Amino acid sequence: MSNVVKRFKVTLTTLEPFRIGALQNVLSGVNNPVATVGGKVVVQGSTLKGALRSEIERYLIEEYQSENNNNMMPCIPSSVRTLSLEEQGLIKKKLYRENGGCVYSMRRKSESICPACYLLGAQGLPGFVRVPCLYTDATAEDLYSVRVDRATGVVAESTNREYQIMAKDTVFEGNLEIALAYPTRDWIFGEPRCENDEWLKSGEWTRGKIIKELILDRLEAITMMGGFKSKGCGKVEIKVDHS
Repeated sequence: MSNVVKRFKVTLTTLEPFRIGALQNVLSGVNNPVATVGGKVVVQGSTLKGALRSEIERYLIEEYQSENNNNMMPCIPSSVRTLSLEEQGLIKKKLYRENGGCVYSMRRKSESICPACYLLGAQGLPGFVRVPCLYTDATAEDLYSVRVDRATGVVAESTNREYQIMAKDTVFEGNLEIALAYPTRDWIFGEPRCENDEWLKSGEWTRGKIIKELILDRLEAITMMGGFKSKGCGKVEIKVDHS
């Protein structure tokens, strides 16, 4: 079986100032820098993957909660021991599955693998979707943030902080990849890989429907990313070349 990959060009345009931060490098002299790779500002693949997973989860909850369909219910991708009280509350509301993230191992197997983990990967199982880093040739700008002293009404001493930010209308690009088959395993995208891919066994979800509704449409549904949202940052528009 050959390894066939389908690629889609992803374009992210910032609709207001935008920032994804990185750890400060004391040698660079830059305070609160944006993330860069090879000298280019980047939206990391992990950040985009997290936003995509969040949109997939939201879609599954909105579309299937009323049906009480456990096979279509998303998991919270974490060990059950690390679930917060708030996350446990979401599980009690039947928005997410019990027992944390999906697992497929010799010692433990989830009753079924949720659609989000089928696409993006679960413990013991790789996903079919490779989420890219998005790059831009634009350069970051330096902005400043201060705190006003409530008593005097002027800038409080030693509160002037510099940070980097990307301007509105900055364009980031990259290529999302979907593995349509795995060369070393008898896996085909859109078909069950194991007895735990219950949601695919009805035949309702064709390959085309999965790609459109659970991947491309969900990418284009992302409207906020990055930090400093309370400072008026983060609105984005994502477009995917479907051709």
